[in-house]
Amino acid sequence: MTRRALGVALLLFTGLAGEGYAAGKPAFEDLLANLKSSNAKTRQEAASQLGKSRRREAVAPLSALVRDEEPKVRLEVVRALRELRDVEGVPALVTSLQDGDTKIRREAIESLVEVYAELPGSTPLDLFSDQFDRSSVSPFTTVDSRVFSGLARELQDEDAGNREQAALAIGILGGAPVVNDLIRVLQDPESSVRGAATTAIGKVGTAADGKALIPLLRDDSETVRKRALKAIGVLRVRDAGPALRELYEANRRSEVGMRILECLSRVGDPAQADLFRELVQDPDPDRRRLAVEGLGRITDSSMIAAFTKDYQRERNDELRLAYSFALTLLGNRAFLDSLVLCLPSKTLGSRCRGYITEMGRDILPDLTPYLNDPDADVRAELCDILGVLGDSGTIERLTPLVNDPSSKVADRANRAVERLRRVSASHP
Repeated sequence: MTRRALGVALLLFTGLAGEGYAAGKPAFEDLLANLKSSNAKTRQEAASQLGKSRRREAVAPLSALVRDEEPKVRLEVVRALRELRDVEGVPALVTSLQDGDTKIRREAIESLVEVYAELPGSTPLDLFSDQFDRSSVSPFTTVDSRVFSGLARELQDEDAGNREQAALAIGILGGAPVVNDLIRVLQDPESSVRGAATTAIGKVGTAADGKALIPLLRDDSETVRKRALKAIGVLRVRDAGPALRELYEANRRSEVGMRILECLSRVGDPAQADLFRELVQDPDPDRRRLAVEGLGRITDSSMIAAFTKDYQRERNDELRLAYSFALTLLGNRAFLDSLVLCLPSKTLGSRCRGYITEMGRDILPDLTPYLNDPDADVRAELCDILGVLGDSGTIERLTPLVNDPSSKVADRANRAVERLRRVSASHP
């Protein structure tokens, strides 16, 4: 080969490499072309690499292959759409919920969760999502209604694992429109499916929906019973009070008895006031705490004087916070001070956040003055809480803290303001 010919060959090779042929890696345009190959293996590999490309332009051509004749190609397409995490791929994933292959349907369920939900971890549905009281979709995110219709159909899937995952997905994505479908699944022969539906109802249902969970307090499965307790407590199903009381009396001194009491404390059934008044005197501090919280939630105002005195005499920090919570609920907002000032505590801050969040927006007028607290940690914690509890009117109170001398406060205030703006824009 002459020197001139060698030079031309090198130029050609360099040009081809620049177009993506080097090291056997096709260019993006060639991957798109490979999706139309008559060779199934080529289509499968192209789908896989397009998923890794992170390019939105790949969504439409990938979506066109959800009905490919080869199951391996369809599976790879769903996985690619999962990696791309673009809502434009949602219709294709909904279509894949009806695929004839069990594994593809499962992958489609999990992919839809990946697209919408804000969850840690690489496999969202591996999470036993009872740890989250409500759905895990941002309030400014709207889930396509076709997603819930598709997942509701999957609740009847022949595969029990898919039924379970579909129920969990409905809960994670906030599928309140199909809560009645979840209620019907409470009769499923598989305990894992009943448990998943129970958890999902606890996330997307109302107290009225939660009445359907009461029979599950005596389910054959211990896991289902535990999940029913959690969901009934979250939804505050007052009608569950008598059934919970009966169970508690039968299990007073056992570990399960404490879980039942915690649920009973949350539902706010006034008929249980006598039990809570009895347990306020119990030697066990955890039972006393739950009794104090329970009396606060049923707004038993006759306890205000006694609680005020007990608060002053109490030495247990958790119990003092419980009294502060109950007295605030009962109308004495001066006790909110104890909860707010304890927010930065590494040991008690989480409980305080839970108490304040539970009180909801009614407490906002009493919370916002603490944005001027001299403690930067208190201001920072309040920014986080107000970012969740607040409304459009809260933005004005938070805005000055965007320039707070503490960078931690400034950053959290900025995030809270931006979140509230997005929420306000999506729910005018």
